[in-house]
Amino acid sequence: MWAAWGLLVVVLDLPLFGWDVLPDIVGYLWLVVGLGGATHMAFVRARAAAAAGVPVALVTGTPLFVGQDGIIWGAVFIEILLTVLILHQLATAISDLAPDGDQDARRWARGIRIGAPAAGLIRLIGLVGLATSLGALYALGYLGLVAVGIVTVVLMHRVNRAGWLDLAPPDPA
Repeated sequence: MWAAWGLLVVVLDLPLFGWDVLPDIVGYLWLVVGLGGATHMAFVRARAAAAAGVPVALVTGTPLFVGQDGIIWGAVFIEILLTVLILHQLATAISDLAPDGDQDARRWARGIRIGAPAAGLIRLIGLVGLATSLGALYALGYLGLVAVGIVTVVLMHRVNRAGWLDLAPPDPA
């Protein structure tokens, strides 16, 4: 449950005077804690990406680096990649661990695994072309990642309520 709430905090960026109202650092920490006991390798990769997001969130979610555009740009670039990786790996684990009777979970996870990289790529293109007409893609990609993130949060809550994730065997890989 911590992981789902952490993911929601990470995908919703609400900046106010340089500060993130929903601090991503808290979201990344909740993801790390929530995925702490997970043994499936996709969950382990998502936890590692969340841990890597903690220092990145210090750059993107605070006004500590105001005026240092290169550092902020690089951190935003990394944060987009980490968000896509987290969403993709969470969906991969859910798809791999879903019981045979839960085709809905697999279908939604497949959509997340396609949607997250697509939205992330659009946002990265917008970031690179921020000063050009491609800059509008940054906002479009952001909205796409928010939508995919919310779908992932809903799927994680559904999986948590179903209880089959707790009964899943450890990943042999």
